[in-house]
Amino acid sequence: MATLTDVDIKKLLTEPSSVTMRPSYEGGNINTAIGFKCDNYLLEAAVLDHFRAVGLGATELYLVHGVNFDVVGVDTRLHTVLTLDDDVTLEVTPKTKDTDREMVFAVAAIVERDGAPKKAVTSKFRVLLRRDTAIPDPAPLPAELERFVVDRLATAEPSELASTPVDDLHGAFHRGEDASPDPVLAEIIGDDNAIGWKWRIPYYYCHFTERMQMSGYLRQMEEAKHLFVASRGISIKRLLDERGWIPVVTSNKLRFTDEAAMEEDLYSVYTVESVFKDMLYTSRMDFYVVRDGNLVRTATGEITHGYCHKETPDSEWQMAVFDDEVLRALRGE
Repeated sequence: MATLTDVDIKKLLTEPSSVTMRPSYEGGNINTAIGFKCDNYLLEAAVLDHFRAVGLGATELYLVHGVNFDVVGVDTRLHTVLTLDDDVTLEVTPKTKDTDREMVFAVAAIVERDGAPKKAVTSKFRVLLRRDTAIPDPAPLPAELERFVVDRLATAEPSELASTPVDDLHGAFHRGEDASPDPVLAEIIGDDNAIGWKWRIPYYYCHFTERMQMSGYLRQMEEAKHLFVASRGISIKRLLDERGWIPVVTSNKLRFTDEAAMEEDLYSVYTVESVFKDMLYTSRMDFYVVRDGNLVRTATGEITHGYCHKETPDSEWQMAVFDDEVLRALRGE
């Protein structure tokens, strides 16, 4: 085990770092554009590299110090599209204040456009170090990091639930305009312009053996868009085939409010809150589990969507204006 110096801790908590990476090929779902989920993956990789550069990679933190590296909050803005073969310079700048109980990092993804650097994505990431009882006799972390070490990432106040979950309804889906076979979903959604579904958290959405990680929630946020527009008759494939419109995200944020464990039943709810200038719409995402007969929200966030299209394959992307059909679908009319 390498000995961490005061210089290392200063670098981690106060000095910026940069690394050059390329987006994951997984994110090139439509054309060569990278979606918001894999943009966030890229930013997370840069923050992990910032830790790794001072000898505190995720493996070292876990096996030696007995703590889990956890991103517990993201607040991301997308300014221009990243594409598959972009060389992306990722700048990580610590922003943690003396009174903060989470480590805070500003992250910027910079690409070359028209011969000049351009910020493609900017975000604020929040990180905690969670104790892991599976590691016996862990080595202590430097005192400067102890305020960021927690026994639990977050704890939400449970709320009363009138409904009783139906155990055999995994995969139940509620579109917001009809009766749901799952009474918990129906109670959560009520009369909101929303959809929701119940599913069992798989191991590959988790890390450190037991908990759903940030990337798992981001995957659910992406799934929500797909399910929502399909349920309203304007599926992604239909608008691609008929109009050449691709979904685009201008911002997303997500934060943990509690922990969700592997193989718990998670209720994911996507609620459209506003439509702006017939070009963008913002939706809230909330995630819940039922414990001891009560409803517990484990994460919450929001995402702003629109559509882009190209006149020709080599032209610039342009924002699409929603027509009456799309507006009615988004508003649930």
